[in-house]
Amino acid sequence: MGRQTSRSCRAVTASRPSPTRPAVWVSESPVERWFESRQLPEVPRGKGRYAKREGTDGENLKQLACLLVLAASLASGCAQTRARVAPREPIPVAPSEPIAGGWRPTTFLAVSDTTLLASDTTEPATDDLELSSLESFESLALSANPTIALQQARVDAAEGRRLQVGLRPNPVGSLSVQEIGNENSAGQYGAFLGQKYVRADKLQLNRNAAGWEVKRAEEQLAAQRLRVLTDVRRAFYSTLVAQQRVKVARELYEIARQAVLKARELIKNQQPRTILTQAEIEVELAALLFENSRTGQEAVWRRLATLVGQPSLPRQEVMGDLDADVPQLAWKQALERLRRESPELAAVAADVERTRWALHRANAEGTPNVTLQAGAYYDDASSDPFATVQLSMPIQAYDWNQGGIAEAEADAIAARKSVERVELSLSHRLANVFRRYEQARQQASRYSDTILGKAKQNLDLNRQSYESGESSYLAVLTAQRSYSQARLASLNALEQLWSATVEIQGLLLSGSLE
Repeated sequence: MGRQTSRSCRAVTASRPSPTRPAVWVSESPVERWFESRQLPEVPRGKGRYAKREGTDGENLKQLACLLVLAASLASGCAQTRARVAPREPIPVAPSEPIAGGWRPTTFLAVSDTTLLASDTTEPATDDLELSSLESFESLALSANPTIALQQARVDAAEGRRLQVGLRPNPVGSLSVQEIGNENSAGQYGAFLGQKYVRADKLQLNRNAAGWEVKRAEEQLAAQRLRVLTDVRRAFYSTLVAQQRVKVARELYEIARQAVLKARELIKNQQPRTILTQAEIEVELAALLFENSRTGQEAVWRRLATLVGQPSLPRQEVMGDLDADVPQLAWKQALERLRRESPELAAVAADVERTRWALHRANAEGTPNVTLQAGAYYDDASSDPFATVQLSMPIQAYDWNQGGIAEAEADAIAARKSVERVELSLSHRLANVFRRYEQARQQASRYSDTILGKAKQNLDLNRQSYESGESSYLAVLTAQRSYSQARLASLNALEQLWSATVEIQGLLLSGSLE
């Protein structure tokens, strides 16, 4: 009895869209045009399933082996090699023209879209490291701080996701053996290949959305670099101030010791013993101030060494000028620069673009994908070869990604509101930092222009008055204490001034290790 193999394709018609279903325009894809124009050849009619078989069992086994080898070859040929992602060089940092006092802003150079970020995990040796200038600490921090390498790894991960979401589905190969032993035959055996065709440009939409994820990660990397540089600069100036505090405290201690010796001579000349008691109190206070200053110097050095990624770095003297001209900052210009250059704002703006493409992708989900399968078989009972072709796609009668579209729309709204929130947050934070900057600048200017000069003049006048016998030695000690307090307060004002200046120039980014 003859057997004819029929080839059939399931014709699926799209259901009429619901009134609430979002209209998504989808152009006719090349795959659809190919299916419409493709004319499959007729399969020749066989000799019947139960007709007398031709050939021996050995020949049938050979044919089965050939089909198995052919299917294995097809499956191995369809395998794709894994994509290798070339490492990206770290974002270079180009220092701009230096500003008086050793501070310089940092400009981040643009990175090519064809390269990937890769962290340099090689840590510089701590032996024989000679660091004294701000530039040397910045360079070491950019190469050794682990948070930068961490953020670069996140950029690499985002690049990998962007690559993966745009890859086409792999073809599927399979072997099939049916009706084994029926009519004392090997049955029907063969192989088929299947391929899913993604429609509505979904893969490119995936990559468009993932590309903005990469952009957001790169902006976060730029923000992290600024955090590291801002923290290093603040710690550097704190270390410089700590060195000056130790120097001032040492001078005060020596002066207090000389005052004690002088008071002992005065007691021998029938002067009140209260002079010696007051001098001894002053020397103890000066010794305590000196010890606290040295402790503070060690603490700020440890913080600086930690920020540059070398916590065991031995303490060294840093070089800088605290009395140099501090950059003049204006509120309006600082706010405009913050809104224009802030990586925080750029990161949330990139997220707005990502959600926009994600919304396009959610709408495209309503266009179903098509799966095509084609196979070649052999019927051992009738000695007839035959082929099958199958085309399938889901019928979106109930689910056309309504919930996914609603979620994408809400995410897009939230992303736009996040931009407004970050803008307000930057203005709020800048107001607080700028207040500290103006107060510290006024204090530093007042101390350098008026207070220190008058305190030194008062000390000299009291010394002259004492030497001429017009005043007591207690007045000299009081003037000495006022001058010392003024010098220390001036150092505190300079530290606050440089800290606020660096923070504003660093776009309010700090806390790199948090």
